[in-house]
Amino acid sequence: MINRRSLIGVCIAALVLLGLATGCSQKYSAERDGKKAGKAMCDVRGADDADQANAAADDVRKELDDLASKYALFTAEDRNDIENNLADLAEHAIQGNDLLINQDLAVLQRSADNIRNDTSEVSQAAWDGVLEGLSTCLD
Repeated sequence: MINRRSLIGVCIAALVLLGLATGCSQKYSAERDGKKAGKAMCDVRGADDADQANAAADDVRKELDDLASKYALFTAEDRNDIENNLADLAEHAIQGNDLLINQDLAVLQRSADNIRNDTSEVSQAAWDGVLEGLSTCLD
């Protein structure tokens, strides 16, 4: 027969395991969502004209809004930095200037990494995803 102390121990262990599983699940979801944002940034790079660049940049904004609503990832200043970098990337993609495109992508990567270092574990997982998605279009 299980005594009260053993039952409490089993319940505590179950709660700890459930918490760990939930934390892992959250981090996985955050990373997956972040990866979508990173890949959307790559889509800006591949734009052939202003309409495509603007549409791709809008997709990035939607993905970042989604991340912000789910994981509260960045400050307004961080968001402005990304917006400015994204505008530069769109402009250089339209011009077909590969050198500046690569510089813009590197700046976006550095911004994402800086933001990542100032966040919680789950938020870090989201920014890890952004960096992973963004890495798919870096030369």
